[in-house]
Amino acid sequence: MLSFRQLEVFRSVMVSGSISAASQQLNIAQPTVSNTIKRLEDVLGVRLFHRNAGRLTPTRTARQIFEIVQPSMTGLEQLSSTVFEIASGQSVTLRMGVSPSVSQALGPKALAKLARRNPGAKLRMDTLSLTQIKDYLWLAEGDCVVTIYPVNDAMIVSQKIAEISMACMVPRDHPMANNESVYIDQLADERLIFFHPNTPHGRWVKDMFEERDIKPNITIETRFAESAISLMYEDFGIAIVDELTATGVKDPDIKPIPFADGPRLPVLLHHHKDHGARRVIETIRESLTEAAREIGLEFVT
Repeated sequence: MLSFRQLEVFRSVMVSGSISAASQQLNIAQPTVSNTIKRLEDVLGVRLFHRNAGRLTPTRTARQIFEIVQPSMTGLEQLSSTVFEIASGQSVTLRMGVSPSVSQALGPKALAKLARRNPGAKLRMDTLSLTQIKDYLWLAEGDCVVTIYPVNDAMIVSQKIAEISMACMVPRDHPMANNESVYIDQLADERLIFFHPNTPHGRWVKDMFEERDIKPNITIETRFAESAISLMYEDFGIAIVDELTATGVKDPDIKPIPFADGPRLPVLLHHHKDHGARRVIETIRESLTEAAREIGLEFVT
């Protein structure tokens, strides 16, 4: 069984790169750091560091373990900080995690409304990848998360705020720029900026074309819809993004055109069953609902 102290020492050595630096960082003796690392290696049955002239070089196994340990340790530190804030009577920060597309327009507008409702509160918006969301809620790093894709976890409650469409982003001088809407069949011969198939956007766009038996003309792939806009400037083609990402694009030289036959996507508010005050979640939901109305999203009661 691994102890918190072993993981704390391991992380410190990984970050600092030496036994001496880790001992100073943790304010403990160097032999204690060395013995803890040795004990951890014995428990795991693997070598974690190559030792050379006082420097420790992490093995591949150590790097893999660090990728798992680092976000959890950071979450525990933030949780500890929040506990001390509550105990000392300080105002608690309202933390809202958002997926990248929500960060473009809906998230900032909702937080502005939240600030007006709670003038003394400290606010924070954390933009999260898909893999970070569960840890963010389970470790109470934030009060809630807003995404356009579901989070499958029995302990996480999800509320539908609105629905959005997909949109085709084209330059103003593109032949389709005068269209009020676009059909997927119209993109059969277009040069397209596509998305990695392991991302939510990638799966949606891939399904849009496969359902119509169209082989897309892909010029480049990216992971985030926001990156696709930047790639448009470099003439990689046109991009298919969600409505929230499209709303956040203020460039007058780029026009979003909604799909007439694209999928509808939910805007979802997630929170952990055992974390967060009910009133805080309700206040955030009200702010999101008002922001969704103002942006012009299809409101869901």
